Amino acid sequence: MSTSRKATTPSLPLKKARNWLVDLLTDWVKTQFVFSLLILLIAAAIPIFVRSPYYLGIVVLTLIYALVGISWNIVAGIAGQFLIGHIFFFGIGAFATMSLLNAYYLSPWLGIPAGVLISIVVGIGVAYLASRYGLKLDYFALFTIALVVVAAILLSQIDFLGGTSGLYILFQGNSVRAMTFVQKEPYLYIALFLTIGAVVAQYRLFNSRMGRYFMAMREDEDAAAALGVNISQYKMFAVAIAAGLAGLGGGLWAVYVTFIDSFGVFNLAFDVELCLVGPIIGGLGTLLGPLIGSVINKPAVELIRGAAGSLHTGLREIFYGGFLILFMLFLPEGITGLLYKPYRTLRKWLQNRYQDED
Repeated sequence: MSTSRKATTPSLPLKKARNWLVDLLTDWVKTQFVFSLLILLIAAAIPIFVRSPYYLGIVVLTLIYALVGISWNIVAGIAGQFLIGHIFFFGIGAFATMSLLNAYYLSPWLGIPAGVLISIVVGIGVAYLASRYGLKLDYFALFTIALVVVAAILLSQIDFLGGTSGLYILFQGNSVRAMTFVQKEPYLYIALFLTIGAVVAQYRLFNSRMGRYFMAMREDEDAAAALGVNISQYKMFAVAIAAGLAGLGGGLWAVYVTFIDSFGVFNLAFDVELCLVGPIIGGLGTLLGPLIGSVINKPAVELIRGAAGSLHTGLREIFYGGFLILFMLFLPEGITGLLYKPYRTLRKWLQNRYQDED
């Protein structure tokens, strides 16, 4: 009997590996993090199998959308702040990078971090003004929307920032210094690297004291304040982090598309498509949501543009809006909420299966 029992007992390395896997699969945040990394690993392998510049370009933009979606998820999904005009910070990063390159020949490798820094400073200023004048919920949302509208008009009047003609990069072929490449693969791997960094940062935030404070603010600001959370300070932290990541995405996007103008960037329709849709359809406030939502959103946008490109102006937006309405009606918790149901069943089975072992 003892020989049979020994034969069925797993060895120590296998037992450790099994326990690690069980621990991973019974922690929803860790599971989402691993799935996020698997999606990004698939994105890294796509150039091996796909050679079309068009499809690789969609992958590049999907990664940028995911990066910006993560930034909005932090401030809106985790911290619960109605920062609807999030494209404002994205645009700051884009215009800072392009204007520094055109006016001072500053390489995007330095211009993008400079744009991130400017976005963070502006984000702190926005959060301070909102706190100073008590702008919350819908008033804060309207304030950020007003910033987008004002920025579009103001920048169109400043020649240094492109005026009405916009800013563009003079394409120099393959130039590492100017971050311009003939092939799409370099852009893809740059965007992939930045998105991995954003996913890791968001995961660390989820498990940090700051992240718990953000979630407490989201659920009940008064209760969080009663427990000692400095609401104004942590709102400022949330906006600053989100603004920096959005500025990072904006700088890379500007270099990739090579042309920007104020009304095209500071645009509320673009704001919805780029910043809001991915986290909402993926699952707002979740770790996996912004990434998996962007994986669905951007290819869907391109598919609708291709199908409705020759149709009457406005029908494309109607199709896209209908797509979003279907998601909100039938998947109000997003794709991640849908995945959580089978995960919960799996977690219960694992807990029952291994709780009496060891």
